[in-house]
Amino acid sequence: MFTGENAVQSKLLYRGYRLEVRRAPSGWRVGIYPRSVDLPILSRCEVIAVDQHEALMMAKHRVDGVSSY
Repeated sequence: MFTGENAVQSKLLYRGYRLEVRRAPSGWRVGIYPRSVDLPILSRCEVIAVDQHEALMMAKHRVDGVSSY
């Protein structure tokens, strides 16, 4: 079982990608994972920020950059 900084705090779906929010030593980390084979895998699949909401906004922005919806 994961504890501490490795534990997933929350998961959400955004435009076909799963965003996993985790606590990191320097703030918050959001992992970005495609949920279907037709979505591109991002070259950088994590973002880190001091603020949880900022990290989530950065991850959504990265998805928006490759999304053609």
